[in-house]
Amino acid sequence: MIRGSTIVKLICINRFRDATHVVSVSEAFDLARAGNRELAVKILKQEFQKLQSSDQKVELCEWIAGCFENLHDYGQAGEWYEMAGALSLAHTGSPLINALMAAAQYEKAIDCYDHGLSDGDEEAEESIQKCLEIIHDLNREYSAS
Repeated sequence: MIRGSTIVKLICINRFRDATHVVSVSEAFDLARAGNRELAVKILKQEFQKLQSSDQKVELCEWIAGCFENLHDYGQAGEWYEMAGALSLAHTGSPLINALMAAAQYEKAIDCYDHGLSDGDEEAEESIQKCLEIIHDLNREYSAS
């Protein structure tokens, strides 16, 4: 029988097919599950810097954010979703599609920060406001499109 954590790990490994990324992402996943989140984040940030494609970077940000959500570290999850949003805006495709993708990431960040508010995270309110302003600006800029 395959356990849930093994399935998640296989999905993540399958997502990053480059062998060096597989080992590091797999190692980071194991470290996070073992409670060593700081080292896991450090490894993932190093892998992030190695990626060339903005699509891969957005995908890795989303995966890291999801891991933090599963670990109930909503502040970190929100930060990674924000980074995915910022990277989505930098895509070289259609500006409107980029804005839509980014807005979705910022909304996920808000959801995570909202969880942080219930945990007494004082910085969460400021982060929520920043994300709301970005979404508002994106909506205003592209509503005429």
